[in-house]
Amino acid sequence: MRMKKILIAATLLVLVVGLAGCGAPKQPATTDPGLDTSGDTNGTIVEVDAKKVEELFQTDRDLVIIDVSGKWAEGHIVGALDTPLDKLQDIINGNSMLDASKHFVVYSHDEESSKKAADMMLASFFTVINRLVGGYDAWVAYGGYTEKQP
Repeated sequence: MRMKKILIAATLLVLVVGLAGCGAPKQPATTDPGLDTSGDTNGTIVEVDAKKVEELFQTDRDLVIIDVSGKWAEGHIVGALDTPLDKLQDIINGNSMLDASKHFVVYSHDEESSKKAADMMLASFFTVINRLVGGYDAWVAYGGYTEKQP
């Protein structure tokens, strides 16, 4: 009889613990600009400041910078890919230019475009996505290297 009570209690405990993880769907996690120190950013959008982007430039050999503004010719971060938001999903689907195993910094000349792009990439199974808070203007204010197309 005592063994039966222990078995029932253990079963209930497993059930409660199992159900606790079945709550509302998880929203993509974000962190404050430049404050992620864990190094484990897989499956999240990390909001970074310009200083953090420069650190990533210097330390992350798998880093790809993506300008989704559609204003690449007006000014962009040196080395950034011109990937307008309205073409991003086609590029992702075609898998012609973006390797999901790389690490990305997404930015724009406006906040909304970079947020949409980061969400789109996260939904498409990209795992390391950094979003430059303040976008191109924050990078310029920081004194980061930029270039314009003639």
